[in-house]
Amino acid sequence: MEDRRRFNRYPIYCPIQFKCEDNKPREASVTINLSEGGALISTAREIHTPETMIVKISMKNEEFFIRSRVVHVQYGPENGVYNIGIEFLDTPVEFRERFYEELEAIMLYQRQYLEETGHDISLAEASVRWYRDRVRSR
Repeated sequence: MEDRRRFNRYPIYCPIQFKCEDNKPREASVTINLSEGGALISTAREIHTPETMIVKISMKNEEFFIRSRVVHVQYGPENGVYNIGIEFLDTPVEFRERFYEELEAIMLYQRQYLEETGHDISLAEASVRWYRDRVRSR
């Protein structure tokens, strides 16, 4: 199966909020993977293609509101959540810059963790710990 994505995806856990145009309340979620052009998010609510939504992502102490479109949905019966693939429709240049800065900071955290503990952790685990530590330090 050919991967048609234009941007590299990274297994980054990032807290987000989204609001669909179906007038339901805003919801909190997390990314499973993230790129400058879209994300895979996890949610308990089924959302259909091609639903549009506004995604709120905080990066480097800035909030970005990005209009997005659902491009695929997969239900996980083992955990009862939907994995929703979204494409960012109008990504601000500033978001792209902050995304790569944040990715670099998480990768640095991953390397430092290895140096300090002698244990290698995945990029996904490093992002979970990095965001958790960042929230605690506020």
